[in-house]
Amino acid sequence: MAIWFWLKRPKKAIARIRYWFWEGLNPDKPWLCPETVRFCQAHLTKSMVAIEFGSGRSTRWFATLVGHLISVEHNHKWYKIVKKQLADAGITNVDYRFVPLNHPESDPEQPEYSPLPDYVAVADELADQSIDFAVVDGHYRTHCVRHIIPKIAPGGYLLVDDVNRWPSPEALPIPKSWSIVNDSTNGIKRCIIWQATKPSVVADSGAVEVSGT
Repeated sequence: MAIWFWLKRPKKAIARIRYWFWEGLNPDKPWLCPETVRFCQAHLTKSMVAIEFGSGRSTRWFATLVGHLISVEHNHKWYKIVKKQLADAGITNVDYRFVPLNHPESDPEQPEYSPLPDYVAVADELADQSIDFAVVDGHYRTHCVRHIIPKIAPGGYLLVDDVNRWPSPEALPIPKSWSIVNDSTNGIKRCIIWQATKPSVVADSGAVEVSGT
């Protein structure tokens, strides 16, 4: 990025320098906000099934935290790099998929697509409530969010990177009942993690009723 960009934005320049230091101290961590990384370390477990739209350094890292990871990548050059990294590390719990875009990468995201892009359609292949953790950090982001929502199990998590791309988090099609459990920034970008509504058990006169919270 041009030096003039940073000179006109000194606060962002300082944040960028801080993040460079953090990256240098954490070379195995994904390109997410540090607090987001810490949340994932604390809450992801080997019992979880996860999916990420957009692969990278995160792929190996998430694979060490969850039991099974589906990873979707549209860039073939990057796909080959990450695939080799997984093989070299002996990681076998990743279903790594190369799914080309149906539109030029430079095109802005459209409100609707017909037919649905193949990249997004990966979510529709999954059973409802079969995913414990989902990451949206690739292409067609709004549509990936919309289509992965029904696939996330109650109590599961949805991580959206670069939330600052939208006018506000409310612009994302997240159910109103879902709670934000982590909202982080590194001064350059913002990551938010939502938790899907958990069922609650309410006892009344010996009867048990299951309801949403």
